[in-house]
Amino acid sequence: MIDKIFITKEAYTYLEKHQMLELFMKAIIKLKSGQNAGVDLKKRKPKVLNIWSFRITKKYRAWCRRRGSELTVYKIDAHR
Repeated sequence: MIDKIFITKEAYTYLEKHQMLELFMKAIIKLKSGQNAGVDLKKRKPKVLNIWSFRITKKYRAWCRRRGSELTVYKIDAHR
């Protein structure tokens, strides 16, 4: 389960620009409550880099690094 989630200024600006703050917060609530299947939290390859992603919408994903029960979101982009 994820306890704390941090977001970089760049990622926050992207969310504001694309009017996705509310959708992002819904995804965060799901992560904190342990509903990882709803947001599809998964570790990306190569796994040694410790990069994770989760779904905000069908089109957008958040990219983050995980340290224990903490996530730091550093990028938001369109999922292809």
